[in-house]
Amino acid sequence: MDLPAPELRNGEPADFDSNIQTILAPPRTLSPISSNAMNTLNGNSTPSAISKSNSTNTIRSVPSESLHLDTTSADEVRRVHKSDPTAMPHSTRTSPQASISHSQPPLSRHNPNLGVGNGLVRKISSEFGPTRSYTASNLQIPEEGSPNTNGNSISPGGQWSSAVGRANLGKSGRVIERLMGENDMLKRDLNLERLRAEESKQAVRMAEGKMEALAAEYDGKLHDAAINKTLLKRRERQVAEMKSQIEAEKNRADKAVERERGWKEAMEKIEDESKRSVEEAQTFAALMKGRNDAMTSHWRDQGLEVNKTVAKLGAEIETIVQERRVDDDRMSMLQELCEQQAEQLTALQAEKDGISEAFDKYKIMQEDALKEIKARARAQEQANEAALLETQRVLGELKWALGVKKNVKGAE
Repeated sequence: MDLPAPELRNGEPADFDSNIQTILAPPRTLSPISSNAMNTLNGNSTPSAISKSNSTNTIRSVPSESLHLDTTSADEVRRVHKSDPTAMPHSTRTSPQASISHSQPPLSRHNPNLGVGNGLVRKISSEFGPTRSYTASNLQIPEEGSPNTNGNSISPGGQWSSAVGRANLGKSGRVIERLMGENDMLKRDLNLERLRAEESKQAVRMAEGKMEALAAEYDGKLHDAAINKTLLKRRERQVAEMKSQIEAEKNRADKAVERERGWKEAMEKIEDESKRSVEEAQTFAALMKGRNDAMTSHWRDQGLEVNKTVAKLGAEIETIVQERRVDDDRMSMLQELCEQQAEQLTALQAEKDGISEAFDKYKIMQEDALKEIKARARAQEQANEAALLETQRVLGELKWALGVKKNVKGAE
C-alpha cells in the first residue's frame, strides 16, 4: 500500500506527529496470490521458471512507511531550512520544525532491490538470505520465528492462521511469515523511534528555552553595549572639552605669569624710585629742620615785637572785615536792583517782540496794499501808454491832413 501525501499546515509540511499517526494506521490485509503463483510454489515448473516466477509473481509490494517518512521529512527539512530566514547564522531565533526534524533519528531502511516508481514500495524476493541488513540502523536480524504478538502470525506446526490460512505450506507462506516478522520488528522499531522522538522533542524544548534565555541575555548585553558606547562617546566629548579647557587655562596661566613678571619688574622699579624719593625727602626734611631751628633761635628774641605787630594787624583786619561786610550789603542791594532791571528788561523785551510782530504784520499789510497800488499804477500806465499812442497816431493823421491842405490846392 502507498502512503498518503504529507499534509500541509499553513503552507508548510506536517510535523513529525502527523507522520507518526500515518504510520500507526491499521494495516491492510494482503490480497490472495494467483493460481500461477500457487502452481509455481507447488513445483510444477522448471527451475528457470521457478526463478522467473519468483522474480515476478511471488514478489509482493510492501509499503515502506519508514522510508517514506524519512525521505519526506528530510526533503521538508531541507526545503524549510533553505526558505526559513531565521536559519541564518547571526539570528538568535530557532526553527522548531527544523530542530525537531534534525533531532529525530532516521527511520528509513535501505534495500538495494527497491522497484522503480514512486520510491515508496519495497520489493522483497524469496531468494533473500536468512538475514536482513539495514543501513540506517546497522542491524542484522536473523530469520527465526517471531513471537505471536497480534495473533495473526503462522504457528510453527503449520496450523490454521486467521491471517494467511494454510499458505505456509510453500515459499509464499515462508515469505509471508518473514514479512510478518519484519512487520513486528518494524513496529518495535517504531515504538523505539517514537520514544526517541519524544526525548528529542523534550531536548528541543530545553534547547529552545536555553536559546531564548541566551537570546535575551544577548539582547541585554547588546543593550548594555549600546549604553556603554553612548556613555563612552559622552565621556570622550567631556574629555575633549576638558582638554580644551585645560589648554585655555594653560594659556591663561602663561599670560598671567608674563603679566606677573611685568608687574614684578614695575614693582621693583617703583621700589627703587620710592627708596630714592624717601632718601631725598629725608635729606630735605633734615635741611628744613636745620633751617627751622636756626630761624627759631634767631627770632626767639623778637617774639614780643611780633606779638605787638600781630595785635595791630588784627585790629586792622577787623576794620577791613567790617568794611567788607558793608560792601557785601551794598553788593546784595545792587544784585537785587539788577534782578529788578532784568525783570523789567524781560518785560520790555516781550513788549518789543509784540511790537515787532505787529510791525511785521503791518509791514506785510502795507506791502500787500503797495502791491495792489503798483498793480493799479502799472495798469494805468499801460492804459496811458495806449492812449498816448492813440493820440500820437491821431496827431500824425491830423498833421498829415493839415499838410495835405497846405500842399494841395483846393483841398479843405
